[in-house]
Amino acid sequence: MADQGQTGPRILGRYEIQAEIGRGMMGVVYRALDPALGRVVALKTVSLLLAVPDDERAGFEQRFLNEARVSAALSHPGIVVVHDVGRDPGSDSLYIALEYLEGETLAQRIKRETRLDWREALRLTASVADALHHAHLRQVVHRDVKPANIMVLPGGHPKLMDFGIAKVPAAQLTTAGEFFGTPSYMSPEQAGGEELDARSDVFSLGAVLYAMLTGVRAFDGPSVPSILARVANKEPPPPSTVAPGVPAAVDEIVARALAKDRTQRYATARMMAEDAEDVMADRPPRHRATWTAPAPAERTISSLL
Repeated sequence: MADQGQTGPRILGRYEIQAEIGRGMMGVVYRALDPALGRVVALKTVSLLLAVPDDERAGFEQRFLNEARVSAALSHPGIVVVHDVGRDPGSDSLYIALEYLEGETLAQRIKRETRLDWREALRLTASVADALHHAHLRQVVHRDVKPANIMVLPGGHPKLMDFGIAKVPAAQLTTAGEFFGTPSYMSPEQAGGEELDARSDVFSLGAVLYAMLTGVRAFDGPSVPSILARVANKEPPPPSTVAPGVPAAVDEIVARALAKDRTQRYATARMMAEDAEDVMADRPPRHRATWTAPAPAERTISSLL
């Protein structure tokens, strides 16, 4: 994480701010020190637009606190650790204290390398899928699995970050089309505003695997509505047609994860991890016999267009 200089408050809650390390639509991330424990953390603050009504703001904040506590209960080597959550009495800002990680995001690595070797892509996928399965067993759905939310440590181990802490209130949407979730990595049901379960994260991870293998997004376009239309209705070219050398068995893993109908996807992230592990070991994927490619189906997302 690159430092971006000292800006903003010097103290937040009990934490001493050392440097700003990131800034986004929802707030700022600082490197900070917990003086009580002598521990450096990534301190993520959350701010809402003044246009958000008070009742919606209160609901958002309660979801943030509740879901942060749920995320803090996750204990897995592939999930960033949540140390603390609270509110700064001086600024009335919500914050979450996370494990401070050194390394680069998967998005940065893809930008640097363009395409990853297919075995390395499967290794990272299997590890992230295992972390997702741990969360799913505890009824936690990430909702925003994408390369920018996967930190790759110096030794090569991936850690999943930003577990869907809270959905953005309606008034937080902007004319630029910003909203919670990343269109190119959304599942069709997420793009359509449907109820989400673990299989939505499986789809998103399939899109991440596609990006690692090919260096391009499975679903892209000039606008958010056009991307969502492709997520809902268009099949991307098999990775092997974009990146020669990718085995057919890898194409099958991607195709199953990216099935438009969630009932045709891997039922669990662990199943996806197992098939990835099998292909890496030059074994037939163990779940191949349970799946056949579905016929193309049209979905309607007219409400988003």
